[in-house]
Amino acid sequence: MTNRQSNIIFYSVIFLTISALLIKFFIPSAFDGFTKSQEERVIKEAVANQEYNKAIASYKSLVGQHISDGDEYTIETADMYEEIARLYALLGNTTLEQEHYLKSLAVKTQLDKVDLYSFANTYYQLGSIAQNEQKYDQAINFFEKSLSTRLGDVEQPIVEDDGMFIGMQKSRIKYLKLNHEDTIATYKKLAAIHRLQQEYAIAKGYYEKALAASKNTFGEEDVRTLKIVTLLKKM
Repeated sequence: MTNRQSNIIFYSVIFLTISALLIKFFIPSAFDGFTKSQEERVIKEAVANQEYNKAIASYKSLVGQHISDGDEYTIETADMYEEIARLYALLGNTTLEQEHYLKSLAVKTQLDKVDLYSFANTYYQLGSIAQNEQKYDQAINFFEKSLSTRLGDVEQPIVEDDGMFIGMQKSRIKYLKLNHEDTIATYKKLAAIHRLQQEYAIAKGYYEKALAASKNTFGEEDVRTLKIVTLLKKM
């Protein structure tokens, strides 16, 4: 390599370094996307290698970046809290799992538009944690919130003034909400807790709702439906 080529490479490196520093100084957000993609790659590799604490640290770094950028109350931040909660679940740390689901919930309640199913899922996870800790009243509260959020206004009658097409759409949405796998799971959770508390009439009611939905969703001969039949026979 000649002296001229060496000088070209040397000054090119200096130019690129100075340019990067100037961009970082005057436009701090310019590297956010690159930093984020780096963190996401670290998280993906850490989870694949079951290095959950490393993945949690990266998620917390991203959350901190969001908060410092004024993006604390975004659905992306809420989703990251839930990912952290799931990682703590894998580590068996129920306390921090619950803490981060509650943080996600706190963010979602500040947003104007949030997928109701996302809300319902967070309530369901919090209910499951409370159930495992035998905090049954708390679990029932969370599962009922999950159910009411998921089902929404399915009990509202269809108004004739809506017209046939709108009425058909509402009937279809109502059917899909009532006959959803997650709805069935929530019915079963509530039934199981009420049964433990010897509230058999309430438990039976939830099992019957779960059975009706399971028949529509999975079929009468499906093993999941037959399990609910068995549970009802034991009531």
